[in-house]
Amino acid sequence: MRSLHARCLLFGLAGSMVGACRTTETSQPAGIEQGQATVTRPLRAWRVREDGTLRGVVIEFADPAQPDDPGRRYYSVRNPWQQELGMIDANGRAWRFVPPRGEARWIATGTLALGANAILELGPSGELEEAPLEELRRLPEGT
Repeated sequence: MRSLHARCLLFGLAGSMVGACRTTETSQPAGIEQGQATVTRPLRAWRVREDGTLRGVVIEFADPAQPDDPGRRYYSVRNPWQQELGMIDANGRAWRFVPPRGEARWIATGTLALGANAILELGPSGELEEAPLEELRRLPEGT
């Protein structure tokens, strides 16, 4: 009987030691140590019109050191008052900003026109027309 009691005590003690283990967890965004800041400048711009009405603008930003590298550019999609509503990345993914958190939500993938229309919540009738960058400084007067 004593050996049965001793074994139960031993197993109970071993079980309590396992339960006393401590687990810690840390996390960070993948690849953060390899991230590099990229300086971009406006390169081109488009007005987005639907049925002749200005619905927004798209501004292409690119790295001035490598302006022909498609991986180092993005497109800012704005309403007529130059408030940024979203962006289209180098892979053609359209991201709409979700206020008030400032997070971006993926909403479409495809052409520049498809992404701009999705961000501006337009149908397929939204059309892009290239515009000089200087002209966009005068918006929304010239709508």
